[in-house]
Amino acid sequence: MSDDASTETAAAPSKATSRSGGKSSSSRRGGASKSSARSGSKTSSSRSGSSSSARSSAALTGSSALASALRELVSGIEEQVTAITALSGQIDEHVNALNDLRAEATSRLLHLDDLRSAAEDVNLSAFLDTSIQPQLPQVEEEFPERIYGG
Repeated sequence: MSDDASTETAAAPSKATSRSGGKSSSSRRGGASKSSARSGSKTSSSRSGSSSSARSSAALTGSSALASALRELVSGIEEQVTAITALSGQIDEHVNALNDLRAEATSRLLHLDDLRSAAEDVNLSAFLDTSIQPQLPQVEEEFPERIYGG
């Protein structure tokens, strides 16, 4: 039995040596993996650096696209306001012309009313009653609430 114990002891140091050799190789492996982890972190940091520069250039591209879209929107709004202002000017011109035409029609109707009231003869009055029937405007005017407020 003592021979077996000595062989076990002798076997044990060889195992210990192989273990310590294993430890050193595992520490070498750990060192290698630490070094690859370090280079991986450098790679990932350089990747994240390129990613952040890509993100910042994408953000700049996005920002410039947004700014461009907002400029187009504002330009479109300005065009619409200018067009509406020009239309309002035309409407004012047409309303002035319409008011002038209405004033003339009113004046003529008042003259006809004066003529009718001056006629003392029954036959002349009957003739004027049938003759003085001017056609009044037939088109109904539209007054949009958005323009006239109400």
